[in-house]
Amino acid sequence: MGWNDNNILEILKQDIEYTPVTVNVGNYKIFVYNIGISSREKWCYAGPDFQASLIYTYEKKQSIYVSRFEEKKCTTPDEVWQKTGQLQKFTGTQLFGLGDSITKNLIQLHQIPKCTLNDWNNEFILKRLFDYYVKRRTIANANWKLFFKNWMESENPVIELESTLRTIYPLGYEFNDRELSAWQSMLNAVSATNITPWSREESQHQLWTKSPNGQADKAAFSTLYKRGFLTSIPKNMPNATRTFWTCFKQALANNKKGPDGKQRVLSIIANEFTYEELKQNLNVGQHTILESRKHARSIGYGAPTRVKPIIH
Repeated sequence: MGWNDNNILEILKQDIEYTPVTVNVGNYKIFVYNIGISSREKWCYAGPDFQASLIYTYEKKQSIYVSRFEEKKCTTPDEVWQKTGQLQKFTGTQLFGLGDSITKNLIQLHQIPKCTLNDWNNEFILKRLFDYYVKRRTIANANWKLFFKNWMESENPVIELESTLRTIYPLGYEFNDRELSAWQSMLNAVSATNITPWSREESQHQLWTKSPNGQADKAAFSTLYKRGFLTSIPKNMPNATRTFWTCFKQALANNKKGPDGKQRVLSIIANEFTYEELKQNLNVGQHTILESRKHARSIGYGAPTRVKPIIH
């Protein structure tokens, strides 16, 4: 069935917000099957949604003890277990599973703020997210409210991250990697989706969408990019790769056909690119590429043809 395959298990867990865990307290196992959080220190920051259970006897019968929190009651886990008279050698905090490092880590993980796309008009939620992810890593007067307002009101769900951020920062402001990373973390937390189809090495430009079908958009953009319908560098921005091919194409056009013309010029790069790349970018034929490669091997990259000596 594949239950022992870690790859299959990771795929099955992708859309599950919480996976139940078991923690040990002495010889007993506490089954923590839901995590809830609150700001109450006496509850170890667990909240009303938190639920755990353990199996122990009650009136000489095996029973299940269920532990949970009620918002209106301020009693602590220790006080609750003290009243039961059961397992008094352990504290309520332990028997709720709250003393274990696994549970503590899960509660801490759930305390990281996040929201849905429907919460974008809730300034209180967005401010909490901004304060958590970005505030300490950027300038004080970054107008984050305008960023989300403009994006929320736009009919176009897709933005290019850095250029859109520039609209809320002072003219000429330079972002550092740590700052952009903070913004990316915040966008993930507000349920936006990074749909950038190219690698970071190829281009620093990032595309994000507010669409609720972000993963479908990501797949569509990836397909379009692989088929050549999208470019990683906007046409109105400097592109060293495009400049290189344009200049080289012009150099070929300025030279005559033959060994000491186009073939000689093309021999400079003929062995560094595939036939397909040279054909697509320079509009040259296969024969020209083949002869240029021979030129590079026998005479040298871009070297002039040898003049045969005239013997009288």
